[in-house]
Amino acid sequence: MDNMFGTFRAVLGLTCFGWLMFLTACASSVAPQQSVQGPALMAPAVASVDKSAEANVLAAGDANGGALESLWKTRTASSVNDSDADFALGPGDVLRISLPQIDQIKDRTVRVSEEDTVALPLLGVINVTGMTEEDFRNDLSSRVGKYFYHPQVGVFLEHTENRQVAVLGSVKAPGRYRLAGHSDRIITMIGRAGGLTEGAASRILLIPAPSKVNPGAALPVAEESQSFVSVSMSRVGIADMPSNHAGPEGWVIDLSRSDNQRYLELPARAGDVIIVPEAGEVTVQGWVDKPGPFKITPGMSVLSAIAAAGGALFTSSATLLRPQGNGIKHQFPLDLAKIKSGAEADMAVQSGDVVVVERSITGVVPYSAYFLINKLGLGFAMPML
Repeated sequence: MDNMFGTFRAVLGLTCFGWLMFLTACASSVAPQQSVQGPALMAPAVASVDKSAEANVLAAGDANGGALESLWKTRTASSVNDSDADFALGPGDVLRISLPQIDQIKDRTVRVSEEDTVALPLLGVINVTGMTEEDFRNDLSSRVGKYFYHPQVGVFLEHTENRQVAVLGSVKAPGRYRLAGHSDRIITMIGRAGGLTEGAASRILLIPAPSKVNPGAALPVAEESQSFVSVSMSRVGIADMPSNHAGPEGWVIDLSRSDNQRYLELPARAGDVIIVPEAGEVTVQGWVDKPGPFKITPGMSVLSAIAAAGGALFTSSATLLRPQGNGIKHQFPLDLAKIKSGAEADMAVQSGDVVVVERSITGVVPYSAYFLINKLGLGFAMPML
């Protein structure tokens, strides 16, 4: 008798709760901005939809893609012209010179001055403007050849400050790395930094070197001070940089897009700054089995984020909230059923995203039953839709 009464009470409670949820959903559909009291089974209130958000982001993405393409054309064209050329010596370069025939220069280390000159005993001040290592070696051989037959001249670059690229963020060995030649690419420099870490995002920020860099001028990336690097990282918001961000600070190579993959082969230039942000986390809320934050993995999309949260319950509506800086969040309404069928494109998630699986009027009763059974533990199972 007690069991029957308990069952009746549970069914009655379930029915009443279902109707309550139904009326709540109906009211919320009329006034979506109204706050709803009760258990944390409803999706939290979100800001009003910015109807221009998607257009703005698409426009930013077009600007980003256009800038990358322009940079690609400029650098690949210059790479063809410079493919057989070596780097010229410049101020700050440290050279080790070997001239066995002259005691004072048999093993001497010198630095190229700000005036593009090198001072050597007996040989005086030598202007190396525009000279490569080979050019300088030949020049020394010519000068020493006036005093010795078949001079043995060696020139070795020990350190350089005018051909470095900074690789920062989620790489195994962040730092500044020397360009070995004009054939070095963005992916080459990331490789020299040890490659990406497991927590790296699927996008790379490239801050190109100024287009009007004097080959002999000291580059900001080569300064001993880390201020330039710190300012660059703070400006782009390395932890939550949006994938479509574009601006004077740099351009995004979005590795989740097949048309962006080739930009990894973009020729690197002295003074470039390459930043790999962390993947971060995406938060899934609303009508899912296990709401909460989830670590972003390579290729993670809205559907896979929802799947990590146990899947959408009795609804196919969702909203992606994406921070755009200054406290602004763009909203992207999503139809999960259309995304699953391929009628709409799935969206890649990024750090700071919030996916809200929205409530559904038709799903109120089954969701109410699911909540009571699985969350309040009434003791029997009920399948999800």
